[in-house]
Amino acid sequence: MKKIVLIIIATSLMTMSSYSQEDVLRPNGRADSGFTKSSKNPWAVGLEGGLSYNMYGADLNWFDSFGDPTNANSVFNVFESFSGMSPHFGIFVDYDINQMFGLHLKLIYNSISYGNDQDGIVDFRDSQTGLYLGTGIANMEVTEKYSFFNIEPNLRINTTDDLYFLLGPSFQFGMGTQTSDIIYTENEDFVTYNSELPDAGQSTKAESASRDFTESRIALNIGAGYKFKVGNNLYLAPQLVYNLGLTTYDDAALENINQQMTEGVKILNISNQSVNQIRLSITLWFENL
Repeated sequence: MKKIVLIIIATSLMTMSSYSQEDVLRPNGRADSGFTKSSKNPWAVGLEGGLSYNMYGADLNWFDSFGDPTNANSVFNVFESFSGMSPHFGIFVDYDINQMFGLHLKLIYNSISYGNDQDGIVDFRDSQTGLYLGTGIANMEVTEKYSFFNIEPNLRINTTDDLYFLLGPSFQFGMGTQTSDIIYTENEDFVTYNSELPDAGQSTKAESASRDFTESRIALNIGAGYKFKVGNNLYLAPQLVYNLGLTTYDDAALENINQQMTEGVKILNISNQSVNQIRLSITLWFENL
């Protein structure tokens, strides 16, 4: 991520140097037609819509009953990373400061959806007698969905006639409901210590939870777009934005109750949860209105 930021900064510095040299050679301004807006109408408005690839990550730290760091082959390790696709759409206002820089303000409805599944060792007990049967494999599948209203004031940097970069903060305000779905499945292929005990078979449990989603987060946008003229004062621009989540949230602790016989009681601390996005969108620009 640091390399990406350094590349963009270096590109911007080289671009500013290039423009500075052009100003010396062309004191009356650039001879090309890259500055599409009229000097009397520096404003543009537009629409944006596309898909986001969402990447959730967290730090997982296991501790034993004495508080010492350890590890566990647990289905709860699923909370280390999630991924998924979801749509986003919105509007924007764009203003030219000069031939090189502009302000680009986005208002976006940004839905988030991601999930993952994880296998782990579990202890099996007879459902009637409670006797320990042995160990087996279980699977936990987790999916989460929620939405933000994003306010994103970006600096636009023109590098060529049609190519531009975007850099700026993303202020995200939770809206609506957050839903979390968990499907927990214990498989039947386990090792039993007593062949006369009945087979525990396979069992599946599904849980769903929802809550009002009002969290606020901050992220950093680093993006690029390319404008194609499709009509009088009308431009179409594919746009790619990396949204780097700066806010970490929701530290939580979970007890690994499914492996008390094989590994003893262990506590999982989940920390530094964050979400990054890669947003691919199509923007429609209305200029010189």
